[in-house]
Amino acid sequence: MKKLIYLFLTLLIVSCSSDSNQVHIDKVKQQVKKSAMGVEMNYKNITFKWVDTLTVKKQLTIFNTEYEKGISVIINSPYFSKDVLTKKELISLRSWENGIRDTPFKYDGKKYKNYEGFAFANRDMSSFIADLCNQIEISDKLIKNWDNLGEGNLELIKNANWYYQRKANYNGTSEDFFTSITTLVEALEELQTEIGSLSDLNPNDIIEVKALNNYKINNPLLNGAEVDITKYFIFDKDYNVIRTEDVE
Repeated sequence: MKKLIYLFLTLLIVSCSSDSNQVHIDKVKQQVKKSAMGVEMNYKNITFKWVDTLTVKKQLTIFNTEYEKGISVIINSPYFSKDVLTKKELISLRSWENGIRDTPFKYDGKKYKNYEGFAFANRDMSSFIADLCNQIEISDKLIKNWDNLGEGNLELIKNANWYYQRKANYNGTSEDFFTSITTLVEALEELQTEIGSLSDLNPNDIIEVKALNNYKINNPLLNGAEVDITKYFIFDKDYNVIRTEDVE
């Protein structure tokens, strides 16, 4: 009797599991057809199983790890380590433009204390002059708040990188490294925004769920031959298919 009850419960669990997944399998079938530009592929499910759940907590861990790796690349480079990018170095970078210009600086019959004085008096003359003034103002703020910056401060890195790139341009040397730093900083800023947004959510909230589906289709590119495919299907928190991933 106990064996019969156990067998009944087992069959019931399997049946319920299959029924509960059928709606998701149907969505996969529609996604396969959509990916085939509406061509009927005669999708046949073989196996379907959930393999991973991405929660807010897990995504935050991933983003924070990526952020730390990116910062590490920058602060371990020759220009941005704490031993190189000191307060003294930033002050030197801030004043570099004055050093390569005439002092006092004369323009259009007017005399200015230095190039910086000319730039702020003629801020709208060109995009370069406007940008220089902006960077000097950022530098002054950073210098004033130096003791509170902390290693890996993105605003400091961006500010110093602008001067380094300017010097490379003036000297006719390669700007590739500094351009790559700009790209990396932009990516880190995006990560910061994502981390900030996720930090306001419940850490247990679901972002995505991943299912592994093995199925067969009749591939029209192979004259309708039946092919066996295994692929990941990613669902959003509302269990709509949002993308697929190949199984490596």
